[in-house]
Amino acid sequence: MNKKVLLFAFTLLFFGKCLGQGLLQTDRPDQTEGVFIVGKKIFQIETGVLAAQNRGGGSNYLLPTTLLKYGLSDNFELQSVVDLVQENGSFGLSPVSLGFKANLAKEKGARPEIAVIGRVQVKNLSSREFTSPKSLPMFRVAFHNTLSNVVVLGYNVGMQWNEFEKPSYILSASSNFHLSKELVLYAELFNSTRDNSLLNPITDMGLMYAIQNRFIVDASIGKYLNPNQEENLYVTVGFTTRFGYKER
Repeated sequence: MNKKVLLFAFTLLFFGKCLGQGLLQTDRPDQTEGVFIVGKKIFQIETGVLAAQNRGGGSNYLLPTTLLKYGLSDNFELQSVVDLVQENGSFGLSPVSLGFKANLAKEKGARPEIAVIGRVQVKNLSSREFTSPKSLPMFRVAFHNTLSNVVVLGYNVGMQWNEFEKPSYILSASSNFHLSKELVLYAELFNSTRDNSLLNPITDMGLMYAIQNRFIVDASIGKYLNPNQEENLYVTVGFTTRFGYKER
């Protein structure tokens, strides 16, 4: 891993003025986005590195992939996705995404908690090698059901436009198992639509570990289930932390 990335991570851990109020939550490392909002005047960083292996033996990297969040209120946050990519010998910045998440309804009985997420990949906010011919929007609706003190179910539906004529359909479901206040395991199944295949199921599993509710480290491994797709396996590791700007 790049030494500058490691230095940045340890700087955040030991010297950052992190918020100690409330439960630190993260959308990493699974693909199912949560319903929670970071909170008013809170800045959260969720970042990690990903390595993917193709069936033919090649590999691609994201170094790193980062989701930035800033809370405008307790029910609304701004978001930005910043990805550095190494692919087919090229390295650079893929189009930056700008957007929001809004919490629409709280969980009540069998009714899930609901949030809506919208982002746009801005075509000119990228390295020249990875510029998109047009800006590409995405939206998804996130749901959350607490099944027990241990098991939480999250699921998403939505659409994401890409360089192909047809959009991708977002379908995902993730079960989180809270083994303790610090340790969470998860298992997930999600779909990645491609130009030549409506269904491209992927399964992954991983863990998240919280350090004094200031810092979450995570790791996961995923498997592409469609044998006709080029991709085969991927692994990712990362961390989440946040900074609070509430008046004392």
